[in-house]
Amino acid sequence: MSRFFVLYSMFLLIFSVLSFLSYSAYHSGYVHLNLLFYAEKVLLAREGDPPRLENIGFVYPPLAFLPFWVVKDYLLVSPLVSAFVLTAFLTFLLHRCQAPVYALLILLLLNPLLLFLAVYRFEVLTFYLLLTMSVVMLVLHMERGYSLYLFVGGFLFGLCFFLDFRSLFLIPFLVFAIYLSTKEKSLGYRLALMIVKLAPIVFFSFAWLYLNWIFTESPFTFIKSPYSFFKSEPLDPSLLSVRGNLLKTLEYTTIKLLNYLPIILPYLLVLFSLRKYRYMYLTPVFLIYLSPVILMMLSVYFSTFFPAYYHTVLFLLFAITFQATFGIKASRSLVLAFIISFLSSWLLPLVSKEENERNFVRFLITGEIKSNLESYKKVAQVLKDCDKVLLDDAGGFPIVYLVGDPKKFYLPYMYEYYTVLSYPEIFADCLIVDKANANDKVMVRFPKASMGFLKGYSLIYEDERYNVFRR
Repeated sequence: MSRFFVLYSMFLLIFSVLSFLSYSAYHSGYVHLNLLFYAEKVLLAREGDPPRLENIGFVYPPLAFLPFWVVKDYLLVSPLVSAFVLTAFLTFLLHRCQAPVYALLILLLLNPLLLFLAVYRFEVLTFYLLLTMSVVMLVLHMERGYSLYLFVGGFLFGLCFFLDFRSLFLIPFLVFAIYLSTKEKSLGYRLALMIVKLAPIVFFSFAWLYLNWIFTESPFTFIKSPYSFFKSEPLDPSLLSVRGNLLKTLEYTTIKLLNYLPIILPYLLVLFSLRKYRYMYLTPVFLIYLSPVILMMLSVYFSTFFPAYYHTVLFLLFAITFQATFGIKASRSLVLAFIISFLSSWLLPLVSKEENERNFVRFLITGEIKSNLESYKKVAQVLKDCDKVLLDDAGGFPIVYLVGDPKKFYLPYMYEYYTVLSYPEIFADCLIVDKANANDKVMVRFPKASMGFLKGYSLIYEDERYNVFRR
């Protein structure tokens, strides 16, 4: 009973802090648009025209949408999920941590980059935590030989696919690590271990291919679609010359790791500490510990990487989890490394290319944040008097969600969308052009609309991003 009370209190404390940060930023006019994206897709699936599960699109990992089916208030989704997974993670660690390590956990929890993920990017944080736990379970199996560790680790790794498709990049890497850890075993034993560890993610990935094929007529829609998860991150121009080139990928990754060095310093110290452990499984442990580096490098190679500082959270999770799992002493150098990492996490993101994490860290420091909802709210208010609206929700999804009635809109998922786009004056009372999106379907169809001219319509609202026309 007392243990449950401690866990529940821990969950409530984390949830309260995260919710407070989420609502504080919202009242200042800011929310991460990813939350509105997921919320809008779930709204289309529940109340679209017609309401269908495939309105979600099948191009993004599905577990990111699941909480929005249960929790109505999108501002609470990320704090709620993050509080749950962090409580579970801390419960696992506290069974293995010695008293001096508690301070390191507090530094980790107060890290602004982890707070950013917990408040807004719960799917990224959950992926990082599941991946960390999955590889630790594999290490525990190597050390103790209990098959339960391997089974649980395999299932957690399988769930990683439904949070981040790039988890597939690690399959060959883990196969090699399992092979090295079982050199003295028979081929059948090695294959059994690989099947237990990798069967869930292989099964989940083939199931996803099948669902894509059934609903979109192509098993690779989630890869090829212009709205694919693999194309969801902003494109760093410096990656254009790196893609597909192994040497340039290594160079780019090395430079980024050096940029991250003040934050990931504990990761390096724990890596060096692993040399104390017996050679029989030392090499595979080293390989497994390098999973964040491998994932980052392959993401760079395939141009699915954007240089945000929140990637360092995965390195810190690996550091503190391996430190606890192997009972590595919390030496002065390790504690100092965590302090340097903590302080750097407050400073380096202030010059980040990733606007959301930069704004969030500045908000934690100053209490002020740049509003990003004002334009969407004004457009949603203008549309109240319109019966039918033509819109491309690739960039206009916040408008759809804020209006709250998806049946009011003609959107790309609808069969009749391109007919309406060809002859809008017959069907749509209002039409919205996103001037900031060069691929906006409405603007591509009517280029002059970005300048305020559209035959059969009059301009009723204009701001820096949107033009709204009424018939």
